[in-house]
Amino acid sequence: MKKTLILAAFALAALPAMAATTTVEFAPAEGDKLVAVFSDDGTVSFNGGEPVAYTSDEAGKTICSSVNGTDNCATFETWGTTVGHVTPYTTSQGSSGIATVTAATE
Repeated sequence: MKKTLILAAFALAALPAMAATTTVEFAPAEGDKLVAVFSDDGTVSFNGGEPVAYTSDEAGKTICSSVNGTDNCATFETWGTTVGHVTPYTTSQGSSGIATVTAATE
């Protein structure tokens, strides 16, 4: 029994740590809402899809990613990561709308 508990402890220690996430709902002026889950491991998942790499520039209030070979950046009027933060945004693809932080984990 003691050996099993030690092996279980080693197995748990070998697992990667859970990444903190911030979920943002993008509501464009036209079209469907998009839910993005940003992880602190540098990936973002859109509407539950496969994660892709992203970069962020807090000073420039910009987040960029590439999906299906298309680069896209969102620039926010204000920068915030706390749940309930709401801000207008524009994208490098020409769309705009309101972004709302809807969830955050540590």
